[in-house]
Amino acid sequence: MNSTKRASAALVAVAVMGSWVLSPSSEAQVNNDPAARNTLTIEVTGIKEANGKMACALFWQNKGFPRKHRRALRRTWVEVKGDSVQCVFRRTGLGEYAASVFLDKNGNGKLDTNAIGSAKEPWGVSQNAKSKRFGPPLYKDARFDYQGGAVTIDIKLVYD
Repeated sequence: MNSTKRASAALVAVAVMGSWVLSPSSEAQVNNDPAARNTLTIEVTGIKEANGKMACALFWQNKGFPRKHRRALRRTWVEVKGDSVQCVFRRTGLGEYAASVFLDKNGNGKLDTNAIGSAKEPWGVSQNAKSKRFGPPLYKDARFDYQGGAVTIDIKLVYD
């Protein structure tokens, strides 16, 4: 290596080492990141049978709400072992959401409905919004405003 290349390599090494020395620890980065403290928990109660998985979804718009969880902004699955479960969404952004849950009793990954579209599996939405006469609850009835921090939303399962 010639002297110019050696000098360049030495400067790069010093720059890399300097940034390593000056960079804050991982713990300090988490403490300086307000989103790290944003935890939205959905507490689902009223479970009558402890079998299957609970599907939980956060929607930020009407599209797909409440049944099409694949269109949700965020979603998770939780094993059901008692009469209530918690679905936890960490690092949740601030804003308006609506939550939807259902108990997937047969493990097919979707909310089963009958011929007229009524749910055959237990379900629920935020604000415990009620179904409309011929259809599911509306997004506008289930929405809530999330302002950050640790917040728990309660949803009671509906058995049709």
